[in-house]
Amino acid sequence: MNDDLFDLTRQRIARIEALVAEARALDDDEELDAEEEFARRARAGELGIDWQVLQGRIDLGETSRTAIFDGTDDSVAALSVREAANEGVGLFGEEARAIADAEGEPDPVAELELERERLLARGAALRARLSDLIGPNEGMSR
Repeated sequence: MNDDLFDLTRQRIARIEALVAEARALDDDEELDAEEEFARRARAGELGIDWQVLQGRIDLGETSRTAIFDGTDDSVAALSVREAANEGVGLFGEEARAIADAEGEPDPVAELELERERLLARGAALRARLSDLIGPNEGMSR
């Protein structure tokens, strides 16, 4: 009886793990499709001349979307894209605040900032704890 219950549990766990793996694969495929569609639109100029130039540089391995948005890419086109993105984020924040205010909800931008600060503090605490556990000379080559 117990063996049957364990076997059934193992089968259910295996099925859940298979479903999770399938869902992850679908998510990865959707993300890849979205990235490919973005790149296609950028190459075609549908996202503006700056993205067309930047996508050409991405295709050549000269830059990346990460470099564009984190400021590592200091080209004029990247600067222009970052400025447009910042304006869009600002407008989105204003709109989210207005909706929250109209619905009597807390300021979502302030809540996000508090959550960001909490996560940064938690990350710093975890790094400090890890450093304490590893010790100052551990992991260093001699």
